[in-house]
Amino acid sequence: MNKRIFQKELIIGLSKKHKTIPSKYHYDLQGSKYFEKITKQKEYYPTRKEKEILKKISTEIPKLFEGKLSYIELGSGAIDKIKLLINKDVKYYVPLDISLDYVKKSVIKLKKKYPKIKIKPKKVDYSKHFKIPNLKETTKVYFFLGSSIGNFHNREEVKFLKRLRKSINKKNYLFIGVDLIKNKTILDKAYNDKKGYTAKFSLNLINIINRNQKTNLKIKDFYYQGFYNTKKKCITGFLVSKINQNFKIGNKSISLKKSERILVEISNKFTIKSFKKLASKAGWSTKRVWLDKLNYYSLFLLK
Repeated sequence: MNKRIFQKELIIGLSKKHKTIPSKYHYDLQGSKYFEKITKQKEYYPTRKEKEILKKISTEIPKLFEGKLSYIELGSGAIDKIKLLINKDVKYYVPLDISLDYVKKSVIKLKKKYPKIKIKPKKVDYSKHFKIPNLKETTKVYFFLGSSIGNFHNREEVKFLKRLRKSINKKNYLFIGVDLIKNKTILDKAYNDKKGYTAKFSLNLINIINRNQKTNLKIKDFYYQGFYNTKKKCITGFLVSKINQNFKIGNKSISLKKSERILVEISNKFTIKSFKKLASKAGWSTKRVWLDKLNYYSLFLLK
């Protein structure tokens, strides 16, 4: 993590009337472990539904692409999904993630199982323009899974997809996981698991700030609040201050009032039609769309 950039983004976000912290900063080693726990909870359907779709299309991959392949995964994390799509034609796998330590640990088992695949993990903030290693004589297939496209504030998904087009050659493809609008109760439960891993995941941000910015904030002075906003069609997750408190980020004084909220997580939900429109606006064409059996989740293939 670049401490200077982190500090700058914290100051900007915490100086607003409605305070925010970019959700990408959740993912230190501990945060990544908490998120992996979240994905295994009964209430959290996106991972199960996405895997259901990936298993379904695994047999279609050879028909979709010709020749040798390179898989490039944005926000790869535990890399457990990509394993469902690996076949004899995959020559390279490039996991891109902001938490490189976690990725390096995750790829150990993959290397043992697929020794012929060249694995090139790289630390990347994919919300910005990035470059990948030279992967010669292969068709590059990009993956942006886990409904991470919903994590952009102020509907900046279009800007992100436009930037991504600059990093991805016209001849290459993008698989993107898109969570769909559904019953509010199902969504609320998914982001408020009974074992409290979602809360721990968000509260871990306090540890990350303390470690990187030399602050002395206390987890006990905050609680997590997450719910589906039907008007905005998104999940919003907050850290809520239990007390009045003051602290410094760099030379900037920050004040939090009792019950004041910091937006730390956003997960926008879509319809098939609304996401097709969004992708088109960013210059992508939709080649295929797959759904799970309950129509909770979708996987788009864009070019």
